[in-house]
Amino acid sequence: MLTYHLLRPFAYWTIRFEKKWRLDWGLPVLLAVLCVALITIAAGQKPVMILGDSGLLSKLLSFVQSLPGFYIAALAAIATFNRIDIDRVMPAPPPRMNVQIRGHSVAIELTRRRFLCVLLAFLTAESLVLIMGAMLALVVGPSLKLTVSESHQRVVLYACLAVYLVFFWQMLCVTFLGLFYLGERIHQPDDVA
Repeated sequence: MLTYHLLRPFAYWTIRFEKKWRLDWGLPVLLAVLCVALITIAAGQKPVMILGDSGLLSKLLSFVQSLPGFYIAALAAIATFNRIDIDRVMPAPPPRMNVQIRGHSVAIELTRRRFLCVLLAFLTAESLVLIMGAMLALVVGPSLKLTVSESHQRVVLYACLAVYLVFFWQMLCVTFLGLFYLGERIHQPDDVA
């Protein structure tokens, strides 16, 4: 049960609605592949520093470090926002997710408040994992580099960077979805698509 509670901020991944996988995985994978391709092309002209104090990962870390506080503030605001219409089930077909009720998994239709709370909790958790991952890579990466043969170092580095970038871009794509809902969709009547 403890694992369930600790992993629950990632429940956003279990929300189901039409074409959600494109936002969660399709676009982030595409953007990560494009970034790694551009870095590979650029590295052919001039070395690109990925690890180190002035490397790409360090720059991404400095950006991501500022986000959890904003996500938590937005989560607190939406969780306590006093507006009854955000507690109605979202228009058909509403997003759905499973929740544990008295030990049983039950599929529920989401309200805007619950959807945004799950989304913001996910963004907070994902940004914290990205911060810890980048810090770990920056500290441990140089030592691990010594355990990988020189011919494989670039492949391992770029593969790890690609995985990190998938989750980085996923965080940004979901952030933009949240901004759309908070900035525009929450203020529209339910009959507007």
